[in-house]
Amino acid sequence: MKKSIAKIIGSGILASFLAGTIFMIGFLIFIDMQTPNHYEDGTPKMNCFGGLQYGIAIGIQILIIFAHLPAFLNLFKPVRENKYLSFLAFFGIHFLYLIFIIGSLSEFSGEEFLIIIPWVNWLVWGYYYFKFRKMISIKF
Repeated sequence: MKKSIAKIIGSGILASFLAGTIFMIGFLIFIDMQTPNHYEDGTPKMNCFGGLQYGIAIGIQILIIFAHLPAFLNLFKPVRENKYLSFLAFFGIHFLYLIFIIGSLSEFSGEEFLIIIPWVNWLVWGYYYFKFRKMISIKF
């Protein structure tokens, strides 16, 4: 039982990381393609932090991985049997992250808002949560 739970949670973490990273980097490439490389007078723009946005995107993905780790508390039977504790183990830190971002919303533009909130990660993680709940209901 514990091995199958760990397998679902581990594969959920990996799938969430890969899907979120591909989406974020693809979105950043799309934004970079729309940004002109020259000023209006023809002089080239000097970008001292050329790849910083990609590093921030990967950093957010690593933060999301750490937010997924409390889901392993479902290996313990009292947490696994209580639906509320199980839900909090999966999504508790994500809600704290969302509250933190919404609290500092005025500092971000619309494009940054799409990057710093990992929508794709949460969709994939939600899928694995329901997959986990289904497996738990079948086992009992």
